[in-house]
Amino acid sequence: MRFLLFSLSAFVFYAIFYFSLINGLDALGRKSIESGKLPNVDAPLRLVYTGIEPLDHLLATLTTFFYPTLDGSNPGLFLHSTAFAGTFGAAWTLIALESWRKGNAGTIAAYPMVFGLAAQVLTFAFGIPLACALQLGCSITARRPHADNIRIPRAVLAILPLTFIIGFMGPTTAMSLPAPSVISVDMKQIAIAIWQPWPAYVSILTTVGYYIVSPFFTNNQRASMSSLRWVYASAFMHASLTHIVAWTVSLATVVVPGLFVDSVRESLHPANIFIVALPWSGLTVSSVGDGVQVFLQWDYAIGTTGVLIWALSLYTVAHKQLLNTVGWPSLLLKVAFLTALAGPVGAAVELIWERDELVFAETGGSRQQVSKSKKAI
Repeated sequence: MRFLLFSLSAFVFYAIFYFSLINGLDALGRKSIESGKLPNVDAPLRLVYTGIEPLDHLLATLTTFFYPTLDGSNPGLFLHSTAFAGTFGAAWTLIALESWRKGNAGTIAAYPMVFGLAAQVLTFAFGIPLACALQLGCSITARRPHADNIRIPRAVLAILPLTFIIGFMGPTTAMSLPAPSVISVDMKQIAIAIWQPWPAYVSILTTVGYYIVSPFFTNNQRASMSSLRWVYASAFMHASLTHIVAWTVSLATVVVPGLFVDSVRESLHPANIFIVALPWSGLTVSSVGDGVQVFLQWDYAIGTTGVLIWALSLYTVAHKQLLNTVGWPSLLLKVAFLTALAGPVGAAVELIWERDELVFAETGGSRQQVSKSKKAI
């Protein structure tokens, strides 16, 4: 599985970056930066943020990329980005949980901030499958899951939802505020720049919070499981809610087309939002927003596929080791249903949640105690 995940990360350079070069997005973005103007907006592009030229150039490039997703000029792009935001947040919850598991201490999986920043700069589709592949290769929790090695500190489980609200949802909401009616165009660009390293905010806040509050938490398995379930439920809700909203609004253009004006109906049509153009299709884009939409569609498709493959691997390994069997027909049917209901990452959250429940039930609870008693007899 990890070789497939590595292949997905590598495929990014063709399906996303090379495609962006040949379909015109790269040229349009460069033109916008060189002109010093935001795409599709009669306003100057901010070019200075920190005074460090390479970093400022990167932030200006990212602002040029993300501004069309938030300015309302492309309703389909905004709707797709909304679904993507919920998906990324849920996927990052899984990565964050993995980094705190006892069996991952000292491994590459314990340093998620590196992969989060890579996902922000080099795409979600590159950073997240790469993190998942490395975790499968280096982590005992992936090869031999046991209650002792998949355990997560209770303090982390208690504060993780709050750190996501502060580190992810706060910056995301700030950059989504409409300009110039609520915030100025310049302030919106600053908000977009501030948003970029949000995985670092979540990682740093969680680490600091853990050291502050851990003395107030005792090792209580029942309380820890309750907190873990709450984290998984929150991640599933974020993934499923944005997925359902995106599909409901998009399908409404087909079921009740009269609710939408022609331009909005075309932009929100399912074929425009959910069908991904192939790199060899000869597609060319006429605006940065249109190019960004194609870019993000591939980013979403590759990245979410990687997360789901990773979750399937963790789920099947646990079932083979602890139950000696995997019911593939029922599993694939369940994955298909969950993907339709909550998206690929929503399905992944459910699979890893079930994996944890199984591992704790079989190796860390009453069954383990019964087994030890039988051995003593």
